[in-house]
Amino acid sequence: MTTKQERSAIFKSFQSNIKKNVSFDEGKANLLTLRNKLTEICDYIFDVCNNEDFCKMPLKTDKTIAYYLYHLNRIEDATSNILIAGKEQLFFTENFDKRLTSPIITTGNEIARDGLIEFSKALDIKQLREYVTTVMANTNEIVKSLSFDDSKTKISEERKAEAVKSNAVSIDESAFWLIDYWCSKTYAGLMLMPFSRHPMLHLDGCLRIINKIKK
Repeated sequence: MTTKQERSAIFKSFQSNIKKNVSFDEGKANLLTLRNKLTEICDYIFDVCNNEDFCKMPLKTDKTIAYYLYHLNRIEDATSNILIAGKEQLFFTENFDKRLTSPIITTGNEIARDGLIEFSKALDIKQLREYVTTVMANTNEIVKSLSFDDSKTKISEERKAEAVKSNAVSIDESAFWLIDYWCSKTYAGLMLMPFSRHPMLHLDGCLRIINKIKK
């Protein structure tokens, strides 16, 4: 498994290379390499943790592993499919709305800290792994299909309206700001966040939790 510093170096190369047409394809390759390294972390998490571990919250600054994995993949599913590809989320087309046994269909930003453990216990962890794998592969294919000109595309008002209509984001003020945040970006902006920075952030949180509970 790569170190945080190694992943950061790959990210910086990706961030720099997607800015220019001549190096855009190299930038995409950097992003896909980074996402492969993040997949390795996800596999490690599922391999070393039992169902109870996914629901523990031992650190004041972090949430639960189950929440992090659900949250980052719901966001990636919604942004990649609705805003870029213009299609339905995998959450629904692959029946993860039922398979995950999640009490919500949103990204989970609205969940108060004292509700995170209960939420995490409700999730089917085996199906969560399937969701993580499916979303990662789907987003990778979308990334591969993007050209430099595509990367400069701004999110249309029509797709923004579809994102609102999808109910992927709660109308609670703690969450609904995400719609404007995502839709202020170009496709390249979404490649930076949430396709790379976001999983880097939350998977580091998962590793901190594992380090704490597995000592």
